[in-house]
Amino acid sequence: MNAVFKAIAGVAIGATMMSAATAGTLIDNYTLKLPGQTVNGIGALGFNGESFVSNTFASNNNNFTFTDNGIFNVTTNNGGAALLDFGQLTLDYHGGTGSGSLSGGTISFNAGGVLDIYYNPTKAYANAGKGATVANRDGAATGTKIATFTQLAGGGGSINPNGTPSSNGTLTLLFQATSLADGIWFDSNGKALTAGFTTGFVTSNASQDINKIDGMLKETLAGSSSVGNAAPNHFFVQNGGQMKLESSAVPEPASLAIFGAGLLGLGALRRRKS
Repeated sequence: MNAVFKAIAGVAIGATMMSAATAGTLIDNYTLKLPGQTVNGIGALGFNGESFVSNTFASNNNNFTFTDNGIFNVTTNNGGAALLDFGQLTLDYHGGTGSGSLSGGTISFNAGGVLDIYYNPTKAYANAGKGATVANRDGAATGTKIATFTQLAGGGGSINPNGTPSSNGTLTLLFQATSLADGIWFDSNGKALTAGFTTGFVTSNASQDINKIDGMLKETLAGSSSVGNAAPNHFFVQNGGQMKLESSAVPEPASLAIFGAGLLGLGALRRRKS
């Protein structure tokens, strides 16, 4: 089944943006059959976390390219209910790149970033006592990897004159699923979701983090515990919002799998005719 993961962060404009970009259909009441527990009736997954952005400016000091990476903890389902009975569901975003303009007030993302989703029956996220280290992304990349998504070009959002996200603004990231663990992802009819669906991951309430940031988190995202905010060159960003799953319109419904089978069938038909 072709699908889109869409995080809308509780603002109608986010949903409108994603629907226009993907022309998809919302998948509601889907299921995650996680090791040791099953979560049914999922419509919107609430998350929060931190990211780090580093900008490289052109000679005009206006246009820039950037790198972006972050870790996020998924904690709620459908606007408030606790998602899990125990453990954690986490997101590890890395390798993100893009470009922007200070005068234009916007950024957009390139293809190529990666979003990994992990399930761990132990709450290791940002918890050194439970095994969080810099190597495992402050506990976000622990447990079982249940999905990998590769970023598509597009998305983005508005920025302030100093390059930071507009206060409580919305950033859109689009992904294509490249790997889904067997026996985990199911739609409301019990049919397994497969790799080949697109996700839109929208972060709202994104703004520069001016609070004191933990040293391990700094080292995880920025490579050093001594790095601080120095906009527009680099800065930490607080993120929070919701993710939703949405089926994509083209191709439909099984993406490249069905499209590829169609090509094979066409080739066989041509061979028979010849």
